[in-house]
Amino acid sequence: MQNKLKIWQPHLIALGLFILIPVIYFWPAVQGKALAQSDIVNFLGVTREIFDFRAKFHSEPLWTNSMFGGMPAYQVSTNYPGNLMIWVYSIFTNILPFPISTVFISCLCFYILMNVLEIDTFVGIIGSFAYAFSSFFFIILTAGHNSEANASAFMPLVLAGVIMAFKGKRLAGSALTALAMGMEMFAGHIQITYYLFMALGVYFLAQLVTAIMQKQLGGYAKTVAMLAVAFGLGIATNTTSLWLTNEYAKYSSRGKSDLTLHQESKSGGLTKDYATMWSYGVGETMTLLIPNYKGGASEPIGNVAGNPRDLDEQQAQIYENYMQYFGDQPFTSGPVYVGAIICFFALMGMFIVKGSLKWFLVISTILSIALSWGKNAAPIFGTSIYDLFFDHFPLFNNFRAVSMILVIAEMTIPILAAIAIDRLIKDKDFMKTPIPLKILKNMNGRKVFFTSLAIVGGFAALCYILPTTFNSFQSPGENAEWVQRLKQGAPNASEAQIQQALDGITPAVESARKKLFTGDAGRTFIFVVLAAGLVWLYSSMKRITHGWFVGVLLFFVLWDMSQVNWRYLNHSKELWKKKQDVKVPYEPDAADQAIQQDTSLDYRVFNTTMRPDQDSRTSYFHKSLGGYSGVKMKRYDELLSYQIDNGNPAVLNMLNTKYLIVEGKNGDRMPQRNYGALGNAWFVNNWKIVPNADSEMTALTHFDPRHEAVVDTKFSGYLQGLNPSHDSASAIRMKSYLANDLVYNSQSSQEELAVFSEIYYKDGWDAFIDGKPSDYIRVNYVLRAMRIPAGNHTIEWKFEPKHYAVGEKISLASSLVVLGSCLGLLFMQFRKKPEEKE
Repeated sequence: MQNKLKIWQPHLIALGLFILIPVIYFWPAVQGKALAQSDIVNFLGVTREIFDFRAKFHSEPLWTNSMFGGMPAYQVSTNYPGNLMIWVYSIFTNILPFPISTVFISCLCFYILMNVLEIDTFVGIIGSFAYAFSSFFFIILTAGHNSEANASAFMPLVLAGVIMAFKGKRLAGSALTALAMGMEMFAGHIQITYYLFMALGVYFLAQLVTAIMQKQLGGYAKTVAMLAVAFGLGIATNTTSLWLTNEYAKYSSRGKSDLTLHQESKSGGLTKDYATMWSYGVGETMTLLIPNYKGGASEPIGNVAGNPRDLDEQQAQIYENYMQYFGDQPFTSGPVYVGAIICFFALMGMFIVKGSLKWFLVISTILSIALSWGKNAAPIFGTSIYDLFFDHFPLFNNFRAVSMILVIAEMTIPILAAIAIDRLIKDKDFMKTPIPLKILKNMNGRKVFFTSLAIVGGFAALCYILPTTFNSFQSPGENAEWVQRLKQGAPNASEAQIQQALDGITPAVESARKKLFTGDAGRTFIFVVLAAGLVWLYSSMKRITHGWFVGVLLFFVLWDMSQVNWRYLNHSKELWKKKQDVKVPYEPDAADQAIQQDTSLDYRVFNTTMRPDQDSRTSYFHKSLGGYSGVKMKRYDELLSYQIDNGNPAVLNMLNTKYLIVEGKNGDRMPQRNYGALGNAWFVNNWKIVPNADSEMTALTHFDPRHEAVVDTKFSGYLQGLNPSHDSASAIRMKSYLANDLVYNSQSSQEELAVFSEIYYKDGWDAFIDGKPSDYIRVNYVLRAMRIPAGNHTIEWKFEPKHYAVGEKISLASSLVVLGSCLGLLFMQFRKKPEEKE
């Protein structure tokens, strides 16, 4: 018993630190407060209808009408009870208050990876905090990108399983891989997972080269086969969500467009300009080492630097609104910083680490950095490396914010650093130990140490001493943008006068940015020197013990990382609110309350006071024409751009827009009744057949939706033999409304064509007339239409995507296999006698 406790003691210390340090950092969470995250506010806004349905019926609606006229709910919020990974995931995420839990998961998963790599326990703790405290993770937590943070947290666990399998523990490694992959997929951020697979691809290639060189292809093939099964099972636990997402992809804003009115990509995916909008600058890569290399976040420079005395009042106002950030991205919430100390040790690791692991880490890091540059040309190559992947790699063109791929470098750099520190600790004569390198001869630990110190510390020192050598302190196009802004405010001023005013401000702006840059360059230099001094005391002078070395180094790393993170996520009252205030993102104003007096079953509201694609507020109280989602339906997105944004009343009417919210004389929001709204459904006696999507969109500009429908020629066969005529006694009315079940009553003396003010989505919506299945077509670019027989009938629309039920069965079966395998292996391991354990 005492021996077991001794074995587990270091791990218990690690777990204690993984809880204690995040608890201290996020102390407001312990006090019962919640982090106010902008994306979560938007999420709560657009999901209210879904949550209300779930609470009332204890089932999933799978569709929501609260935003963008209507769209699948599984692109917004859906529970998948068949996926039993939710229970394991919940243990991870609910064991501690958020966001303490997310940082704990990151630390724990990286620590398991460190143990698989047989890294010293306390060095593993240092590496774990280095990974978890990367500035990127804290910045996305502030924004509310929780799924992105959780997917990033589980990445090291997936890698740990793969490495374990290749180290000979195929069964245990495969089981861990399957479990970790299930967690990774459940986190629900496909882009992060895709980048992880890219890094794993590099690892598999590195192992293949090693297997070929060592003539061990048989063992390699066996390991790969077992891991393939593990990955398949882990992914299969999330079958339902993946299947439905893949099904929806072709209809989403990231799918292929049928329009040729614009120059958008016709092959599917995002346009390259849109996908690369957030491209990390080549020079901006240095933020990995010096956080304010490009000024930091896109915050007004007046927030961090006082007004220079030589500026007049008008110039001072302009100066205050210049941004700290002067990099290549449109704007940023903060830099990707992996730590000065970690960069220093990672560079040492590039000399020290050997074999396939080294090439995996180095190549993955370089690839991650090069792809983050996006549209920016890579040095030496003179062209964008990103273009190759965008044009030729499957699914790569479905992702935007390319700088996100730096998440791979944020994982690989701490691994390199941890291995270097581990080697330094375990080799008592590290400074004298020869380190054979093919390029550099006669290298030893001492030379590696001083070379790394000279490169990392020397670069930081040069940035501090000669700042203008490395930066211009102006962002691309910044001057032209300010000329345009000032021209709008002073239309009578000439460009020469405006430019003269800006020339008087520019030196002050550059001076303030230079201080931010040199301040962090000096800071980086100090931390590198502190770490180097610690190494010298431990390895060369033998003045401090292992415990003191790792303890002080951990303190330095946490001090370094936390100090930068505190700039973006601290204890300020703006960031932390009462939980109830965060749970209720919006309070109704007079406009909302007035509209809510209308108790009609179903109608839509158009808020004209803000951009419809950034409007989660209206969705919280009403069924909105707008909303907030990066994957809205493609056709609806195009309808927004070509018709709704231009205020086409015919389109607003066909979408049953009963109310508009407009800006009043005093700037307050006012409800405005739209008496032209056509209701939930209506009969038309005429239709116009058009040859393609372009003609369909153009026809909506001038048409009367009350009497006419615009129909794509592909649906013309459905209308053959139908000859409706106007009958004032004919009527169709909504009888009952649920998000996924709409019921109408109709009466007519002859067969009619009914247009329903509901978004067309064939892969899920089934129509029934008097309980019998009925076919339907798309009209008016986004709506549904159906032939209704003469007489009195009940028409019902049910949203029941077939893949949901099948996917749940596959998810359940896969979950049982994964969890059963893991539990079985644990049971077998504990039943082994100590001498039998590996």
